[in-house]
Formats: sequence, C-alpha cells, structure tokens
Amino acid sequence: MSLKAGDITAASEMSKAIFDQLDKNLMSQADKDAMKAADLEVIRAGWRKLAYSIAQGITDYINANLEIIGVKTAVTGNTGQGGTDLHTHSVNLTGVQSSSGIGHAKTET
Repeated sequence: MSLKAGDITAASEMSKAIFDQLDKNLMSQADKDAMKAADLEVIRAGWRKLAYSIAQGITDYINANLEIIGVKTAVTGNTGQGGTDLHTHSVNLTGVQSSSGIGHAKTET
C-alpha cells in the first residue's frame, strides 16, 4: 500500500479519512443541524485544509524518516528438476539487509 496524502479538497486518500473523522468527532450532529449550511461549509473547508495538512505531514515524515531494520530472508531446499538430465540442486541462500533503509520508502501525493 502506498501512502497517498490526497489533496487540499480532502476528497480522497488519507486526507479524506482524516477529514471524515474530524467531521464526525469535532461537532455533534445536533450542532451541525442548528447551523446555517453556509456557516457549516466554512468550518468544513477549514477541516479539509487541516486534514490535508496532517496527511501531507505524515507522508512527508514517514518518507524522510522511516527506517527498515533487520530484514533477513533465507531459502533452503532443492530446486525443481530441469534440463535434459532432470536432476536437482540443493539451495541454501541467506540475504541480510545491509543499510538503514532510509530513502527506500516512497509516498505519492
């Protein structure tokens, strides 16, 4: 899964998920119903900008600072039969991460 902040309209991606929670939790439905629609939309426009700002900050931070440490993989066993003589080969491979991983995480905006 790639991390996508979305955009300033908070219509999709992480910014939408954050906006949906802000809209759900920052004001009761009764308070929303009591407001003029235009006033509520002004508030929601601010929440959309806030949601996008949070989402972009999260994706920027993760992309710049994520460290992937201690990745190790091992493969042992035999190869399948192949070639004209149909014989197998034993396999014993181990790969160990040799860097911090910084810079390898990618995000999309």
